Amino acid sequence: MGLPLPRGSRHPARQGDREAARRARRRQRRQVNHGPANRLGRRDGADTASASLRVSDVGGVPPLREHERRSGRPHPGWTGASRNALDLGRHGTRRPTSLPQVFCAVSAFLRPSVRLAASLSLFGFGAAGLAETPPADSAPAPYLQLRATTLNYNGPTEDIPNLTEYRIGWFGPSDPKDPVTGDLWWAANAAVQEANEEAPAAPPCPPFRLVPRWSVDPWGTGVSQLARMVYDEKPLALLGSIDSAATHLAEQVVAKAQLALVSPVSTDASMTLAGVSWMFSCAPRDAAIAESLTQAVLASLPVPRCESEDPTSNVTNSSFVLLACTDHESRMTAREVARAFGRAGRAPAARHDLAPGATVSPQLLAALTRAAPSAVVIVAGADDAARLTHVVRQALPEAAVFGSQTMGRQRFLELAGPDAEGVRFPLVSAPSDLPPEARRFCDRFAAARGHAPDYATLLTYDATRLLIAAIRRAGPNRGRVRDALAALSPWPGYAGTIRFDGTGQNTRATIGMGTIRAGGFVPLPAVSGPLSSSTPSTP
Repeated sequence: MGLPLPRGSRHPARQGDREAARRARRRQRRQVNHGPANRLGRRDGADTASASLRVSDVGGVPPLREHERRSGRPHPGWTGASRNALDLGRHGTRRPTSLPQVFCAVSAFLRPSVRLAASLSLFGFGAAGLAETPPADSAPAPYLQLRATTLNYNGPTEDIPNLTEYRIGWFGPSDPKDPVTGDLWWAANAAVQEANEEAPAAPPCPPFRLVPRWSVDPWGTGVSQLARMVYDEKPLALLGSIDSAATHLAEQVVAKAQLALVSPVSTDASMTLAGVSWMFSCAPRDAAIAESLTQAVLASLPVPRCESEDPTSNVTNSSFVLLACTDHESRMTAREVARAFGRAGRAPAARHDLAPGATVSPQLLAALTRAAPSAVVIVAGADDAARLTHVVRQALPEAAVFGSQTMGRQRFLELAGPDAEGVRFPLVSAPSDLPPEARRFCDRFAAARGHAPDYATLLTYDATRLLIAAIRRAGPNRGRVRDALAALSPWPGYAGTIRFDGTGQNTRATIGMGTIRAGGFVPLPAVSGPLSSSTPSTP
C-alpha cells in the first residue's frame, strides 16, 4: 500500500481525466454559440442580454465524443437524461425543445439544476417554474409564537407526605450583611415570618421555612448543592436567584426535579423562553426597560443644528455614547437597548464594552473626551454603574447620564455618592406608588436596615408572598403549586402588578423614569409621545 494522499490531491491515474475534461471544455467553448447575436460577454440590446443554448447545438460536439472514445468513460458533464437528450438531437430522431436561457453557455449548462431542466423538457415539463422564488417581502409565518403559547404541566402529581413544615428553597446568599443581596434575604425572611404570624388558615397548614443554598462559585459547587437540597430537603418550590446567570442554572435543576422556580429580580426574558413550564419571572423584562430608557434618552438630546442634517449622523451636539459591561445580565439588557435605538432610527456615536470590575483605560477616557456626547448611557450592574458614573462625571461634566434599572438599587446609591445626583434610569418601583398596606413593611425594613427598600427588595418580598399564597392554595403538591402560581395572576404586588403570560413572564410593559435627588429615588414625568417607530419586540 502506498502512502496516503494529502487532502485535496488526486491520484496520478485520474489526473489525466481532469486535464482531458478541461481541454474538452475549452474546445467546446470555441465551437458553441459564437454567433454575432449571442456572443458571450456582449450586451448589444434586449434580444442579446443573455446567451441561448440548445441541446441540438451541443449534441454533435466532437470533443465530447472524442473524450469518451479515448478514456472509455462518459464525459463527467454529460450523464443520465442529459446524455440521452444529446443522442436524440445528434441522430435527428426527435428534436428536443430549447433550454431556458442561461448567462454562461458552457459552465451554466454543466450545473445540476440546468441538467435537470434538460431532463424535464424531454417529458414536456417547462423549466421556467424552477427559477420561481417567493417575493422578497413575503416573510414566512413563524412556526411557533412561544409568547402566545400557554405552557402547562400534564404529568403525574402526588402529595409529599408527613411534612411538619413547608420548605421553600432559596438559591442565593443568606448573609444579611452582604452589601448586594443582604436586603433581598431579609425581605424573603420577613415575608415568611409574617405568613407564620398570621391567623391560621382554613384548613391550617404547617409553618413555612426558607432553606438556603449558595456558593461563591454557583456554576460549580453552587448548583450541585442546589440539586442535593431539592432531593434531600424536598422543598415545594424555589426562590431565586440574585441574577439571570444563576437563575438559568436553577432552571435546569427544576426542569428535571419538577418544582416551581420563582425569579424575583432578573429581567432577562430568555429564562421563560426555554419551554420550561416551572419557570416564573416577577420582574419586568429587558424590552420594557429598554423602551422606557430609549425614549428618555432621545427626548433629552438637543435638536440638530439644521434641518438638512441627517438625524442618524453622529453630530456632536446631539449624539450619545453607550457604555456596557459584559456580564450576562448587562449584556442581555444592552442587547434590548440597542434594538430599541435601532427601532427609533438612531445609533450611539460609539459603544464601549467593559469587563465587570475592570478599570477604565486612558484610551477610553480620551475617546469619550473626543466624542463630547450630549448623553452617556450606562448599562451595568450596580457596582460597575457607580464606577462608570464617577468616570463620566470627571471626563464629561456637562453630559447627561442615563442608566439601566440597576441605578435604582441601594447599592448604586451608596457607591456613587454625590455623582449619583441627577442620573436618570427606569424606575421599576416608585416610593410614591406604594399602596397603603406596604407602608408597614417599609417602616419595618427601614428600622432594621437603616434605609428605605429599593425595587429589588420589594420584588423579592412580592415573590415570596406570591409563592406562599400558591402553597397555601395547593397544599404539599409541587404540580398543584405550579398551577396555583399561574392561577393567581394577576397578583397585586408592592412593586407593581405581576401578570404572567403563558410562559411565566411578567407582561408589565410600562415603566416610568426616575432620578436621584437628595439621596433618594424620585419619579420623573412621563415622556410625551412615543419616539420609537414600532412597538417593543417580544423575545
